[in-house]
Amino acid sequence: MNETILLTLGLLLERPMSPAELAATALERAAGSPLRPATPTAAEFATAATALRHAGQTAGHPGSHSDTHALTDRGRAAFGERVAASLAAPDPAQPAFHTAVGYLGALERDTAVAALRARTRGLRDRAAELETALAAGAGIPRLFLIENEYALRMCRAELAWVEEVLAETGTGALAWPRVEVTGDGWQWEAPSA
Repeated sequence: MNETILLTLGLLLERPMSPAELAATALERAAGSPLRPATPTAAEFATAATALRHAGQTAGHPGSHSDTHALTDRGRAAFGERVAASLAAPDPAQPAFHTAVGYLGALERDTAVAALRARTRGLRDRAAELETALAAGAGIPRLFLIENEYALRMCRAELAWVEEVLAETGTGALAWPRVEVTGDGWQWEAPSA
């Protein structure tokens, strides 16, 4: 699902905007968010808004410049459908970390451990930043900050997993086999128990 389309629809729920206003609003919100969301450019918002207009989900806003877009009833319905679909389906996108974990054994043990330790430091910093943002939101209805709560839980879960892998590496429960690279590919000998 195109995130710029969803973001465009979401921002236009608030008020009619031009692509430049959409980009400025997204950038302003990203600057104050611990989630560091991607911020499309005005050109990317223009492309999304044009596609939405062709689909009948936005229309020109009366009395404004021609590049100002307003949601139509069809656009509001489409926004709801997109949000519900995104909430219902697990994200099929595979983050880069997931791919890198698949190649953990291709690194020397010490290199892998150093990289994972660096990741734990970054995850702890991120968790602290998210905790601070949640605390700063005291008094704001939970529903309006729930994405920060989700991000914090995901961050803590990843941190726990990385710490578990580091502990297993330290005890030898997760051992590196001896690998020999040959003309026929990798040959390895299982670690002794």
